[in-house]
Amino acid sequence: MLALADLIKPGMRGAFYGRHSTDKQTMETQRSMAYEFAKKYGCMITCEYEDAGVSARKKKLDDRDGISLLLKEAIDGKFDFVLINHHDRIARNPTEHQKIRMILAGCNIPVVISSSESLYDSGDFIVDLIKDGTSKMEVDNTRIRTRDTAKSILIKGKWTGGKAPFGYRYDKVNKSFSQCGEELTIVRRVYELYRNREGFQSISRLISHEFGKTINKATVRWIITNPFYAGYMSHHRKSEHSRNSITPIENWLMIKSDLIEPIMSLDEWKETWAIFEQRKTGNLNPKMYKTSFFLSNLLYCSVCKGILTGKDQTTFDKKRSKLYGKKWYSCPTCKYKIELDRIHTVIDVVLKDLKSQNLETVSLDVYNELLKERQLVTNRLSRTTVELNGAEHQLQMAEDQSKRLASLVKDLETIDDNTKMVQILDLQKEHLSNRIKKLKTEINQLEKSAQYLELIEGNEDEITRNIKSMSIITNHDNDNDIRKMITYLVVQATFTPKTIDSKKIVTHGEIAIQTRSSLVRTTIS
Repeated sequence: MLALADLIKPGMRGAFYGRHSTDKQTMETQRSMAYEFAKKYGCMITCEYEDAGVSARKKKLDDRDGISLLLKEAIDGKFDFVLINHHDRIARNPTEHQKIRMILAGCNIPVVISSSESLYDSGDFIVDLIKDGTSKMEVDNTRIRTRDTAKSILIKGKWTGGKAPFGYRYDKVNKSFSQCGEELTIVRRVYELYRNREGFQSISRLISHEFGKTINKATVRWIITNPFYAGYMSHHRKSEHSRNSITPIENWLMIKSDLIEPIMSLDEWKETWAIFEQRKTGNLNPKMYKTSFFLSNLLYCSVCKGILTGKDQTTFDKKRSKLYGKKWYSCPTCKYKIELDRIHTVIDVVLKDLKSQNLETVSLDVYNELLKERQLVTNRLSRTTVELNGAEHQLQMAEDQSKRLASLVKDLETIDDNTKMVQILDLQKEHLSNRIKKLKTEINQLEKSAQYLELIEGNEDEITRNIKSMSIITNHDNDNDIRKMITYLVVQATFTPKTIDSKKIVTHGEIAIQTRSSLVRTTIS
């Protein structure tokens, strides 16, 4: 390997590359050391490439604009050598280090570490590999130490640092939180809207409209998923690999803190979290309420037993401010259709039926129906758990048998009955492992469904409140409220076409609606 003075000659064009991980750091020290080096060797820095506030651990090489441009322009021959402040500025990953070395070596461009006036590429693969590995180990150890320190601070009920959640302010001098009344009013409204089945984007728009304050859907999401509002601090809530991802709640450490004046109980927050879990798995899509087809996924054809689908064939003329066309429910199999407004006359019948009954009795009937649903989920969970235990036992037996037979195989080239049996067992183990993985996923979803039914839909007080609020709804109310009422009360609706004209439009029919408390029938003409 040539000495540094033999590689870097006066008049050569240098390129400075700098990187720091957070916005609180600066590039000045790295840059000044690079310019001092260039001055010492009689060179000029003609190009600068920076990745400011970019973590080399979190962002891959191709996702860092500064280093990506440097490598591209190295190929174009825009400079003769590169100056970095330290080995770990250019990369943290051993594979990325080797990729950078290969590209720059192919361009005959040396990389100099200005802080030690040494070459980034030592010429010894093993030495470089050790340095690269050490660089990664340092950042991993730092991350672990930081995480462990934060955990120990949290266990004491103290604030681990950073920006306080929306609605609170942290006083570093007094080490205490204060409430921001205006923002907490928004937080309470966010929780109310979310429990009423609004989605993050919808809540963001509604808050902006109601309060004149812009909050994006990411902020709404962090508000909903943060137990801070119930007086609890949390650790390991965010994923290490993606700060926008939330880890499973089973992995969290939650500590009640006397520093926080909560605005809700932990049970209230857990109820909201249960809704979030159901939505995340797709079992409770907020958009299911945002439809003018109130009987969507609930209305069946008595002839073919298929579901009637909604078709919106309306268009709006902006110039005339007029709506043209109609909305239909149609049977894809029988090919008939019926106007939405005619089907929805049944809403009045359902509401009339609800108001004619004792609301406490209706609430009890709904509660009992939901108890049955909970029992079905519990039974399925029990069966799946038994199946999982059986699969895990079979896998253990297959592994033990495979190890025993493998010890009888003389060498890798021998193909005998033992070898064949080992291969068969390996296939069986792979099949069982995949099955176990699927069963664990199913159990996780069933557990969350059971929790949701227990905390939300199966909560007797919640049911009573919902029934009472639904009893004063009219067919002129908000579409979301009507849709929510229908999905809450109606188990299934069955439509029977009686008369169909030449255009396949139903002119006369009957509809039967099975609610959770009664059976309602009416004629549609």
